[in-house]
Formats: sequence, C-alpha cells, structure tokens
Amino acid sequence: MPVFAFLYRPTRSLNADELTDRTQRIREWVLARREAGQVLAVSVFDKASSLLRHDQDEAEDEASSLAGCTLVNAADLPEALALAQAFPGRHFGTDIEVRPVITFLPPPAAVTAQ
Repeated sequence: MPVFAFLYRPTRSLNADELTDRTQRIREWVLARREAGQVLAVSVFDKASSLLRHDQDEAEDEASSLAGCTLVNAADLPEALALAQAFPGRHFGTDIEVRPVITFLPPPAAVTAQ
C-alpha cells in the first residue's frame, strides 16, 4: 500500500488549555488510526533547526515552520487527503502538506520492530 507523509505547519500560537485539548485529540486520532493500520509512524520536531545550504560549509540556525510529520498508509492521494482532513490539529490552525513517499532504502528490521 502506498505511504504518504503528513507534514504539519502550525499557523498560530495556542494557550495552555488549547495545547492540552489539541494534544489529547491528536493522541486519540493517532491511536485509532494506528489500530486501523493507517498510521505507521509519528514524529514531532524540535522548534530549533539548522540549515546547511548546498553552497556553504557552515550551518545556519533557523526557526522551522515544520512541527512534525506522520507517515500513513493510504490507497491513493484522495484517501490520504481524506485522512488529513480528519486530523484534529486542523481545528487548532495546523496546515498539513500531504506528500507521497517513495522509499529507496527501508529502515533495518530492528528499527521497524520497535
């Protein structure tokens, strides 16, 4: 089955209550989708990042707009988009970029067994 990446970009800051509510809703969504065999992996990114440009040897500190990503199984792009539309973070101002993933080197078996 094809794999798609959901790349998350928050569009606004949240207060403490919103953060708690969003976290709980996303957790429930992820666990339900994992149980259904749709969610493969979830990663949250640190706010700080370094950018190494192709023409420079020194990395630059950069505040990234990416908050995290989820890898999902979906039959096709319309199914992946339907999953993304149901993502509860959208209610809290999170944009989602949906991209097909083409794996050319799968992770070692020990990593995928975790």
